[in-house]
Amino acid sequence: MQRPKLSLSKPKKIILILLMINVVAFSTTQTIAEKYTPSQIVKEDNKDLDYIEKGWQIVNWSYNLIKYFKKPHTA
Repeated sequence: MQRPKLSLSKPKKIILILLMINVVAFSTTQTIAEKYTPSQIVKEDNKDLDYIEKGWQIVNWSYNLIKYFKKPHTA
């Protein structure tokens, strides 16, 4: 009994690749951002506020990425 081959169409492959690039870029920027957050510099211990702030940064970053790809790019 053979298993059916999983074949993805070209658009699905592109979306999958972009999703993986997005995850890698996010984890890289998060690592860099953790070094320079105000809570690290000032040594604040308010972790709940820090998580909320990072959450809003993620939402803002994702929204700007969506806006960038929705813009018509002219050559």
